[in-house]
Amino acid sequence: MSSPSFKCQECEGEFKSERSLHSHIKKHNLTVAEYYTKFYPRKNMLTGKPMPFKTKKEYFSKDFSSRSQMRQWIDSSNKKDVAKYIYKKLEERINEKSMTSAPCHIDLELSNLPPLDSYREIFGSYGKVCERIGIKPTHTKPMISDFFNENFIKREMKILIDTREQKPLSFNASESLKLDFGDYTVGGSDYSYTYIDRKSESDFKSTVSVGLDRFKRELDRVRQFNSFMYVLVESSIDKVKKNNVFAPHRSNLAYIWHNTKTLARDYSDVCQFLFSGGRKASEYLVPRLLKCGKRLWDCDVQYYIDQRIKEKSK
Repeated sequence: MSSPSFKCQECEGEFKSERSLHSHIKKHNLTVAEYYTKFYPRKNMLTGKPMPFKTKKEYFSKDFSSRSQMRQWIDSSNKKDVAKYIYKKLEERINEKSMTSAPCHIDLELSNLPPLDSYREIFGSYGKVCERIGIKPTHTKPMISDFFNENFIKREMKILIDTREQKPLSFNASESLKLDFGDYTVGGSDYSYTYIDRKSESDFKSTVSVGLDRFKRELDRVRQFNSFMYVLVESSIDKVKKNNVFAPHRSNLAYIWHNTKTLARDYSDVCQFLFSGGRKASEYLVPRLLKCGKRLWDCDVQYYIDQRIKEKSK
């Protein structure tokens, strides 16, 4: 359904702006929510119940009350209907944001868009649906086949840890050294311009909010040095959301997620955000990421991490 014009549906009066219309609505003893739900009723595609109104933008962009409901609808609906719907949602997102590459896995997750798996199942691959739209995915390479194998690290590498890193991760072989950026890398013949910046949940939220400009300058330096940096967050997206609900001082998660998605797009050539889930998982991932180096820069690593977590939970 298209977004309404600035014409009052109650009295057909014309207005120059949405703000003027919203002010006028009060004269009809209607709230903004009552106005839109009355004249532009929308129903949940899964339950058939009226969609709740929070903001106008959300009301006209959402078809479900939660992302889990979207997944249920995708799993239970006719494949042709699903194909049409998820194609439309992706195309709308790309056009709305004037994207030059299709959203990565994290972008889809944080934008409440259909999951990448749905595109792979319906269209055969994410790349195929992107090609139909006339755009390439942000990341195009698959995961290295034995990345998660226990014997992947056959030869011990010495992990270089930045001297400013507090409570560093533990590895069999490591050395403290001041790094140009990030917290971890490897040297010698293993060096491949790849760095890892470890973040606690609070560090991450601070970095992409109050520290945003500083972090952008750091990523600009990463790009200047033809390097790549993984921002490894020792939490998960779900944990960040849940913890924020019970936090004594809530963060503006909408702002944090917006900045995360924007950075993931604007700096996709030099940076990826990864949510490991915790410290042990980070210790598992760091040597693997550093060993792979450039071979993984164009791989949507978070997607494969999440796939791994799903497989282990079965």
